[in-house]
Amino acid sequence: MNKMLKYTGLIVIALAMFSACTEKNDSETQKVPRYMGYIENTQLNVTTRMPGKITAIYVDEGDTVKESQKVAQLDTREILANRKAMTAQLANILKNKRRLENLFTAGAVSQQKVDMIETQYEVLMNKINALDTKIEDMTITSPIDGIVNVKILEVGQMMPPGMPVVIVTDPKGTWARFSVPETCINQINLGQVFDLETNIPDLTLKGKVISILPMATFATHTPTTLRDDRDIRSFDVKLKIIDNQMQCKPGMSAFLTLKPIEKISDNKKKN
Repeated sequence: MNKMLKYTGLIVIALAMFSACTEKNDSETQKVPRYMGYIENTQLNVTTRMPGKITAIYVDEGDTVKESQKVAQLDTREILANRKAMTAQLANILKNKRRLENLFTAGAVSQQKVDMIETQYEVLMNKINALDTKIEDMTITSPIDGIVNVKILEVGQMMPPGMPVVIVTDPKGTWARFSVPETCINQINLGQVFDLETNIPDLTLKGKVISILPMATFATHTPTTLRDDRDIRSFDVKLKIIDNQMQCKPGMSAFLTLKPIEKISDNKKKN
């Protein structure tokens, strides 16, 4: 019986020592901070100030476009007919203008009549130039090199002024946004470059820190008790992607790993 009690006591002592060691190891374990963020892109609406009926769309979702590449065409039949009529009227005014100038040189007409025909000529020329600008605006082109992300309208639909026909994503304007707690924010500086992991096999990204929100936002950790614990707030950090931009899709996950943080033990907290 005494021997059994002795063995039981040894087992209890061993378990107590194991538990103490485990607690010590847990308290001194270094935590590796790893934060998940999301890819965002600059997106531009491809539109025009002119309303009209869409007669052609030359791109589709996922297509790569170049700056000034034709994206869509609006119906120009009516405006071209107006221009043709104005051009015929201009030719007639120009003929009368030359005739009056010859008569003025011969002293047969007054300067006033010459000025009037000159004014008519200039007004009509300005109207034709304005029509040419409208005709140019009815050919919709991409403002940047990019990728067609969304097609909004289809051929045959009426396009109001300012309504986008497609939305183009700018790969050069690609960044990742993270929420980093204040406990790690001292590891991040403007201009610093980090390697970012993704959920795509063998795809890593390089991100350059371009923005750190100067004020903490929300608390990522709140104390569960009022004793020996504090709120931990977060900072918004923005990293510009400087490689593999064409493989980045809006909303894609990215992962930022920082240096390990030594876990503070209860004894250190109390001290």
